Amino acid sequence: MRTILIGIAALVLFTSLAIAGRRQVQYIGIHPIPKVEGGGFCNIEGPHVHVFAANKLEYRDHRGASYFVGDPVAYGYDGPRHAYRGHHPIEVHAVVGDMETDVEYCYLNGPHYHYFTPPEGPDFKLGGEAYFYIGTPPPVYVEARPAMVEINAVYTPIVYARPVIEVEPPVGWIGLHATYGVGMGVAVAAPAVVVVPPHAHVVSPGVVVDAHVHIPAPTLRVEVGVGIGGGVMIGGGGRGHGHKKFKGKRRHW
Repeated sequence: MRTILIGIAALVLFTSLAIAGRRQVQYIGIHPIPKVEGGGFCNIEGPHVHVFAANKLEYRDHRGASYFVGDPVAYGYDGPRHAYRGHHPIEVHAVVGDMETDVEYCYLNGPHYHYFTPPEGPDFKLGGEAYFYIGTPPPVYVEARPAMVEINAVYTPIVYARPVIEVEPPVGWIGLHATYGVGMGVAVAAPAVVVVPPHAHVVSPGVVVDAHVHIPAPTLRVEVGVGIGGGVMIGGGGRGHGHKKFKGKRRHW
């Protein structure tokens, strides 16, 4: 028995020393845990620490803490969720309960989830139980876009039940803005619809592979692809039924 106790004590000491030798990283809000760290999901909403770093595509800095701006459902989150389509701002201060304004941006191209609803106001429109951003993106969003859209490559291989939205995007939706020039000029693209051909392989709701069809026409674009950047496939509010509302000051652009 003494030998076993000594072994356990040594293991605890070794583990403590190993953890002590790793840098603690501050987080705020819920977020996934990397597979190399055991995987799963951290549901702590308040400030906390881990001994693994946050990647620069899925996290933003909020007053020294890393805040997750990706899709939590892709990593096993099973709580309340709300569907979005395309890029949009996130008022981080309102989600975490801070008074100091902090607006970050989600650069996921297509249907995805967040665990909060957007702030009330004219910048978002609800359609088909999904939120569309119809506001005017500021220069800071445009400047960061070329680097941050790489987040879509992270989600492309992940297979999970994505939102499926079957409504036309509202007028002014950011996804209809094909390009943003230096002077914020906008080129408008046609609305997209989804067609699943017979040879396509559907691996899960909202995820179609082995098909990528383009039909050139003045008012129609047909795209069926893999991952978040697919066509107009946005879904209901998912299994969750709770709502995490934004609180705090609004930021107008």
